[in-house]
This record gives sequence, structure tokens and C-alpha cells, in this order.
Amino acid sequence: MDTESPDPTFPPRIPLGAALPDLSHLPTLELPTLAPAAPLPSAPRHSQLAAGCRFEGQVTLDGSLTVAGELQGRVRAPGPEGHVTITETGHLQGELQARSLSVLGRAEGDLDVSGGRAALHASAVVSGRLRYGQLQVNGAELNAQVERVSTAPATGHDGT
Repeated sequence: MDTESPDPTFPPRIPLGAALPDLSHLPTLELPTLAPAAPLPSAPRHSQLAAGCRFEGQVTLDGSLTVAGELQGRVRAPGPEGHVTITETGHLQGELQARSLSVLGRAEGDLDVSGGRAALHASAVVSGRLRYGQLQVNGAELNAQVERVSTAPATGHDGT
């Protein structure tokens, strides 16, 4: 066994009661003043009503909505990204105003997508009144008053 004594400088000895250095003479770092950052573009918002949920009332949203549950009332999604999807388990009863609509489930009432497109898929059941700019029907059950709303500007009789 090694019986030598340990290094006398380890651990280092620090004298107690020593004064701290004068901090007024230490260099400091000056940070430049920064201009406020420009706001980031916001991502499209998406809302969901899950299967098994039931909502009664009025909904106004900025963005898209997926209805997998039951929604009874009024839905407004007026913005350029205002898209409503009703899934196979979804049921919308009431009024709808949106830029576009995809129906795979049931939709009843006054459906207004006059500024955009309505897509009715094979599993869809739609009744009531439907106003649209473009309509795609893929074997859906459609029992509604259907009105196409032209999105083109009106022209005079002379073609101008």
C-alpha cells in the first residue's frame, strides 16, 4: 500500500474573510436596442367537434371546422379559409354559412356556400336548402332545394 501523504496543495486552501473584488471596475456588456419583431403569419385555425359530442348554439369561427358529433344551430365560417367538413359520424342541423363544405355524414337546413364549393360524398345525406358556387355530388342522397349562385361579376347586354 502506498503510504505517501496526499498532495498538500489539494484541495486548494481559500482564506476566509477575504474581500470581494471591486465590481464597479469590471467591464460590462451593452446590448443593442432591438426593433420589435414582425408578427409571424398565423397558421390556419382548425376546430373540431368530436364524435359523441353534441353542441347546440351559434358558432362563428375563423378557419375550418370538422363536425364528427352533432351540431344543432348556426355555423358561420366567413373567411377565405372557412371550410366545414361533416364526417361520416357527423350531423349538422340548422344554418351554415361557409366558403366551402364537404359532407360525408348528414346535413339538414339552410346551407350557404354561395362563394365556394360544396362536395357531397357517397355517404352524405343532405336535405333542406343548398346555395353553392360549385357543386360536386358523388352518389350522395340529396333531397334539397338547390340554387347555384354565380360568382362571376354581372355584365351588361353588350358584353361589357
